Amino acid sequence: MATLMVSRTLDRLRSLGRWQGTPLALALIIVLAVIRALNPAPVDGLKLRLFDLLQEFQPRPYQAAPVVIVDIDEESLERLGQWPWPRNLMARLINGIAAAGAPVIGFDVLFPEVDRLSPEQVAETLPTLDAETRERLRALPRNDELLGMAFHQTKVVLGVGALRAGEGGGPLPPFARAPIREVGGDPREFLPAFDGTLHSIATLASKATSQASLTVMPERDGVVRRVPLVVTVGGELLPALSIELIRQALNAPWMTIIRDGRGVSGVGVGPSVIPTAKDGRLWIHYTRHQPERFVSAADVLEGKVPAGRLNRHVVLIGSSSLGLGDFQATPVEARMPGVEIHAQVIESILTGATLSRPSWLDYVEIALIVVFGAFATALVPTVRPAISPLFYGALVILMLAGAWIAYDRFQVLFDPTAPALASGIVFTVMLMTARVAAERERRRLAAALEAQRRAAARIEGELSAARSIQLGILPRTFPAFPDRRDFDIHALLEPASAVGGDLYDFALIDDDHLFFMVGDVSGKGVQAALFMAISKALYKSNMLRGQVAIDQVMREANREITRENAANFFVTVVAGVLDLRTGLLALSNAGHDAPMLVRAGQPVRRLDGVGGPPLCVVDDYPYPADAFQLESGDALVLVTDGVTEAHNGARALYGMARAEALISHQPEAAAPQALIETLYADIIAFADGTPQSDDIAILALRYYGTRETR
Repeated sequence: MATLMVSRTLDRLRSLGRWQGTPLALALIIVLAVIRALNPAPVDGLKLRLFDLLQEFQPRPYQAAPVVIVDIDEESLERLGQWPWPRNLMARLINGIAAAGAPVIGFDVLFPEVDRLSPEQVAETLPTLDAETRERLRALPRNDELLGMAFHQTKVVLGVGALRAGEGGGPLPPFARAPIREVGGDPREFLPAFDGTLHSIATLASKATSQASLTVMPERDGVVRRVPLVVTVGGELLPALSIELIRQALNAPWMTIIRDGRGVSGVGVGPSVIPTAKDGRLWIHYTRHQPERFVSAADVLEGKVPAGRLNRHVVLIGSSSLGLGDFQATPVEARMPGVEIHAQVIESILTGATLSRPSWLDYVEIALIVVFGAFATALVPTVRPAISPLFYGALVILMLAGAWIAYDRFQVLFDPTAPALASGIVFTVMLMTARVAAERERRRLAAALEAQRRAAARIEGELSAARSIQLGILPRTFPAFPDRRDFDIHALLEPASAVGGDLYDFALIDDDHLFFMVGDVSGKGVQAALFMAISKALYKSNMLRGQVAIDQVMREANREITRENAANFFVTVVAGVLDLRTGLLALSNAGHDAPMLVRAGQPVRRLDGVGGPPLCVVDDYPYPADAFQLESGDALVLVTDGVTEAHNGARALYGMARAEALISHQPEAAAPQALIETLYADIIAFADGTPQSDDIAILALRYYGTRETR
C-alpha cells in the first residue's frame, strides 16, 4: 500500500512539473532564441571568450611561411639612432631588401610628413648656415625623393590608417588603388565604413605600387580576433595590407569580393577564395609570438642577414620597439606587435589555415537553443530530479566536444555557449517548477497524513476502549476461586487485532457445579467482537437461570443468539458443566475443537462427542450432551483455532498435534496458568515474529476431587 502511494505521488508530481513548468519553459525558449539572434554584448562576449580558449589551448602550429618581418627593433634604434630615421636610410633599407630577392614589401609604418632630416629641410631649419652651404644642401637630392625612387624600383604597398568621422585625417589618396571586382552585388553596405585616412605624403604614395588598410578593429574588449580584408573609405573600397601583399606576390591582376544574400561570404585573390564573416572580416588563426618571423632592420642595412632569408618572401616592415610599436591584445598573447598580426594573417591564408564562421551557424545555434530547450522541457518531468543534472552535464559536454571537433578538424568556429546556457536555464526553471509543485504536494500529503494520523489515533483510542470493554466482560481475576481446593481454572484471550471474536467464560452455578465454555465467532474485528459480547451474554444468562443440563443450555442459547444475528455470523462453542462432587463432566460441542484431557501416565486424549453444528447455523438443533468421568488430578485444555492455525514465515501451521505433545510433557501437577503460559510461549516461538492472524483463546481446568475449602 505504501509503495503504491509513493508511486502515485511521484506520478502526480511529475504531471504537475510537466504541466506547470512547460508554458514558462516554452516562453523562455522563445525569449532566449530572440536574445541570441540579437547577439547583445554579454552573449557575444561569451562566444568570443570560448573562441579565445580554443586558441589558447591549441594555437595554430607555426610552420615556416614566405613571410618575414624586418623589425625596427630596440637593437636597430640603438645602432642606427632614434626614430624617425632619415628617409635616405629607409631607401637603403628598401634597396637592400629588394636586392635580397623579396618580391613585395609592405609598410606597417606611415610617413605622413616630409622628412625633417632631408638636406633642404636642414638648410631651412639652421639659420646659422652660410649661404654657400645652404645652397649646396638645397642642391642635394631630397630624402623623400630618394625613398620614392626606391619604392618605384620594387613592389611596395604603403599602409593607410582608416579613420572615422571626428578622428581627423583626409580623403583617400588617389594614387595606386588595387583593382577590385564585385561579384553578387555591391558589398559596401556590409563592409566596415570609414570617413578618412591617415596616409603617407603624396611624394611617397605616388611612387608606391598600391595602398592598403592597416586597420585591425579590436572587439569590444580590446582583443583583436578578426581583421577586415576590405574596408570602405568615403565609399571607396580599400583592401587590407595582408590581402593586398598576397595579391602583389601572386601577380594577381585584381581581387574579388563575393556577396550573397546574407552579406560578404569571401574575398578572392588569385585562384583562392578566403571565407569571411558577412562584414568581410577574417577570423585570425593565431600562433604564439614567434621570434623566427623577425629580422632586425640593422642587420639588413649592415648586410648581416643570411643569404636566402628574404629571397621570395613577402616582407613587412614594422616595429616591435616599445616606443614605436603598435601592440594589440590577442587570444594567445596579451601584447603582440601589430605588424606580427598582419604577418599571421598572410601566413594563415597562404598555408590554408584560416578560421571560418559561416553565417548560417547563427541559425544552427538558435535552432539548438530551441531543440535543447524543448528536450529539457520534456525530460525533466519524466526523470528523477537527481538524474536531470547528469543529462544536462552530458549535453554540455556533447556541445563542447562538437565545438572542439569543429575547430580542431575543420577550422570552423562553432559557439555552444548560448545553447548550453539556454538549456541550462530551461533545466533550472523546470527543476524549480517541479520542486515547487513537489513541495506543494508534499505539504498537501503531510496535511492528509496528519489528518489520517489524527483519525487513526481517534479510532485506535476507540478500539482500545472497545478492547478494554470486551476484555472487561470476561473473567480476568486469577486465581478465580482462591478459596476452592477442589479445582483450579485459568484462561487467556489474545485478539489478533484490537478486538476479536474469541470468547471464554466460567462460573459456579452453585456450590457443586462449575460451568465453563470457549467459543469462536466467525470473522474478526469490531463486528465479530460485538457479536462475541452478545453471544457470551446470552449464553451465560441461559446458564445462570439455574440450568445444569448443558444440552438444554446449548439449545436455548442457539435460539436466542440466532434471533440477534442480523449479520449472519455463526459461533463455534464447546461448553461443559463439571459436578465437583463426583467429577462427572457433561460436555456439549457446537462445531468446536474437542477439549484435551490430560491424565497422569496417559497420552493426551481428545474428548470427542456427538456434538453438532456451530450456533446460528441450524435453528432448534437438538444439541446432545456427552458425559465424561474426570479423576482427581485430571486437567482439561480448551483452545480456539487461533492456536492450531498459528503459522510461521514458511506458512507452516502450529497444529493440534504439537499442542498435544507440548501439554503431555508438562509436569503432572502443573497449574492451569502454567499450562497456558507454556502453550502460548511455544506458539509465539513457533511464529518467530510472524504477525498473529487469528484470535487466540485458551482455557485450562484442573480437577483435584476434594471438597475442602479455605
